[in-house]
Amino acid sequence: MTRTVLIRGLGTVMVIAAVLWALNVQRIFGLNLYKGQFLYLLVALSAVVIFIQHPFDPARPGLSRAIDIPLCGLGTLAAIYTIFRFPQLLDDASFRDFSAAGLVVAAALIVLLIEGVRRTAGIALAVIAVAAILIAVFAQYLPGVLAGRPFRADAFLYQMAFQDGNILGAPLSIVGTVVIAFVLMGAMLQAAGGGDFFSNLAAAMMGASRGGSAKIAVTASGFFGAISGSAVSNVVSTGMITIPMMKKAGYKDDTAAGLEAVASTGGQLVPPVMGAAAFLMAVVAEVEYSAVVVASIIPAVLYYVGLFLQIDLIAARDGIRGERDEQLSVRDELRHGWVFILPFVVLIYGLFVLVWRPEYAALVATATMIAALVIFGHRGNRPTLKTFADAMAGTAEAGVSIIFIAAVAGIVIGALNSSGVLFNISEAIVDIGGRNLPLLLVLSAIICIILGMGMPTVGVYALLSSLIAVPLVDLGIEKISAHLFVLYLGMMSMMTPPVAIAAFAAAAIARTDPIRTGFKAMRLGWSAYVIPFVFVVEPALILNGTLLDSLEAVLRACLGIWLVTAAIVGYGSASLQGGRRAGYAVLGIALLVPGSIVPGGTVPALIILALGIAVVVYEFIIVRQAQTARGGKT
Repeated sequence: MTRTVLIRGLGTVMVIAAVLWALNVQRIFGLNLYKGQFLYLLVALSAVVIFIQHPFDPARPGLSRAIDIPLCGLGTLAAIYTIFRFPQLLDDASFRDFSAAGLVVAAALIVLLIEGVRRTAGIALAVIAVAAILIAVFAQYLPGVLAGRPFRADAFLYQMAFQDGNILGAPLSIVGTVVIAFVLMGAMLQAAGGGDFFSNLAAAMMGASRGGSAKIAVTASGFFGAISGSAVSNVVSTGMITIPMMKKAGYKDDTAAGLEAVASTGGQLVPPVMGAAAFLMAVVAEVEYSAVVVASIIPAVLYYVGLFLQIDLIAARDGIRGERDEQLSVRDELRHGWVFILPFVVLIYGLFVLVWRPEYAALVATATMIAALVIFGHRGNRPTLKTFADAMAGTAEAGVSIIFIAAVAGIVIGALNSSGVLFNISEAIVDIGGRNLPLLLVLSAIICIILGMGMPTVGVYALLSSLIAVPLVDLGIEKISAHLFVLYLGMMSMMTPPVAIAAFAAAAIARTDPIRTGFKAMRLGWSAYVIPFVFVVEPALILNGTLLDSLEAVLRACLGIWLVTAAIVGYGSASLQGGRRAGYAVLGIALLVPGSIVPGGTVPALIILALGIAVVVYEFIIVRQAQTARGGKT
């Protein structure tokens, strides 16, 4: 009990500190604090929570206490020392006047952050961080073009711990100032019943259609994933309900688990939050946050269009019908649950019309939702102290792990940058690609999926944006396209074996084979592997071009996805066999090739588009005729 109260209390303090900083309260009271001091306050609070909540060895509590209590104290003292001595430590780093105390504290912080992230996010990011440090240590001995600068331990430790661009880099800064505000918004929405509202709304909208259970699952997971910040937590929280529901409706175990994994992963690619990557992308790519959001809209829509088409055609092929819940209606859900839509309206208006800072917009949106709930309630219920306590606990639980993840991502980037190896790797990737864009894109995609395995969204993007996006931009790819490309392919590691953590989490719920689930997720989410290649070559898909160009690009992509999906499932308006199935696949792939690079120019591109429209219209005519002949619905 005491332990739970301590964790909740420290987590609440952390959230309150982040909110106060986002509102610039420290300046109102005349406190001229460095951002580094604030960020290390978050690290200190998170360290206590992590080392208490995630024991070294749960099976041996005595050993765990003997290790965790000293680590907890050491982490807290190191962070507090840094907070109070930060101005001096920063000067010492600049003038290379290194003290023994500063070196010990810096080393302790690095070790504790890596150990903390191992406990909360898994071994992958911790191993990558250690590897990055070892690369920095031995950089001058690396072969050929990879050889970097000589290593000096004292300068390295001070740089990592106290200077910008390392632990105190963009990932931790964005998490501390922006992401926690959005996590709080999502946690408050969940605690107040928003999750049930969106699930019921999805059921009312789609429950009666064929494959309705899967469509409900995908819609609910997309809604939740767009604000949750974690594909795995999305799978665990929504999958406990949606996977059994899909299995009961007639979907196979691995299909139900695969659908949940793909839907939950896609939530990390839906603006405005995008698993916190949107805010980080704006800083790293040096573009407006609104530009990232706008560029992400069409790719995210195409992601879910591809998934919904899979669901619909599988349901048609296998005879999986929907079931209407007579107690649910869209009008009734909206009439009672509009308070949960209100914060998104306020958020979008604040971001795009009033041009508020993202963290400020999120806090105002949250406050607006709370006020509406207190005044109007939701189905007779109003927020209580328990609602706020649950929201704070949910925010703290997500926040402490993401703070350590962001800090360790900063260590990786800082270590590779300080040694000069990061620049050398980027150059080597370009050289291997031979200035050949298709080859470089394929090579980059493989690297993104491999490096992203087992890592959370912020860590995936922070690493890949420095390692892979830079050479893509150097070859002339538009900056936002390059950064979205690495985010998409990095996120695909969540459902790509052998380390498909979202698919594995879904498989555990469905009680099916995890590897088979991973491959099923890849098949169900095939379009997500293709979409990044398309928008890199066709900027109109990220709304960079004329309205006509964008409409044509979206039409081609949707038709192409439909035809290839029909070929994969083996069903359109009826069963597809042999040459017809192969023809659909070929025509769909041709449509996915951007019109600007179709061999022969505009005329062949228009012919392919016309053929695609004709085939889809023909399919819908068959469906209509079949319905008329049967006198009912398919």
